[in-house]
Amino acid sequence: MSELFIKQELLKTLPTLDAIILDIDGVILDVSQSFRVAIAETAQLYATRWMHLEDTGPLLPEDQIDLFKMAGGFNSDWDLTNAAVGLIIAKHAQSGATDTQSIANQAPDWVEYTRDIKRRGGGPLAAEAVILQMLDSHQRRDFAMALNPKLVTQLFQEMYGGEEACKMLYGFEPEYLHVDGFYQREKVLLDKSLLPSDVMIGVLTGRTRKETELAMRFADLTDRIPPANWVTEDDGIRKPDGETLILMQERMKFRHAVFIGDTMDDLQTVINYRETKGAGRAKVLSAIALTGPSGTLNRRTFLEAGAEIATPDANTLLSYLGHVLK
Repeated sequence: MSELFIKQELLKTLPTLDAIILDIDGVILDVSQSFRVAIAETAQLYATRWMHLEDTGPLLPEDQIDLFKMAGGFNSDWDLTNAAVGLIIAKHAQSGATDTQSIANQAPDWVEYTRDIKRRGGGPLAAEAVILQMLDSHQRRDFAMALNPKLVTQLFQEMYGGEEACKMLYGFEPEYLHVDGFYQREKVLLDKSLLPSDVMIGVLTGRTRKETELAMRFADLTDRIPPANWVTEDDGIRKPDGETLILMQERMKFRHAVFIGDTMDDLQTVINYRETKGAGRAKVLSAIALTGPSGTLNRRTFLEAGAEIATPDANTLLSYLGHVLK
């Protein structure tokens, strides 16, 4: 496991922190068996049940999902799932293959696809541009007819929420899937006893407010991180928009904070914040928890991209801060 890394120039100023801001997925909770599996299984289900491909092998191995996160712009797992399904449909439009393994073996693979997305700036619009460049006019028509983003998102939501929580989380009863919600597979990563008692704690997440409520209850953090200190999908702005941290600062009134995330979007949020009007009111440091499936392998990439702190997990950094905060 990698060691805690903190830029030398921060060591004297860290004791003045008055706020710690946490991402949820990969920081507070291990979602490798919930959101990550839901992404892969939604793509597989859409291809086999709605595209009528024979299931001869996985289309999106779970260890490839991190490629989208590193490309940036996929803080929303709904967007990520639609981008993955989009490539599957585009390959089918090109080749007419009738089984999943043939589609998986067809170029481009996930590495090439996400690399091209990153070159175009990341996110769903970049994914769409890559796909459209792949296809001729006839194939584009086939692609447009086969892709139903609303259905893809609904399948994901039904899979994650399940029979018991889909209505509470998303406002509807499951229509296609009648399963136990994948959210039940999540595990708590954060040791709440390590949260310093004399600093404010906030949450900045791509989850909806209802998903955040579920996470806070599961992690036993409802008494430590009040809803007033949350910025969620329901606030209408998303990471990596720096305005998310502006809103967080307006709500919490901190002067010096650290944001602990685990993806390139989390890092870019801090970078974008510093270029946003109003950022002068408070300083925000960037910390990356290397808890993802490729976290330690990406340590150098995060540091080269501007991360000021790299930590094996949030607990390691919190333990250190517990010793240095005034």
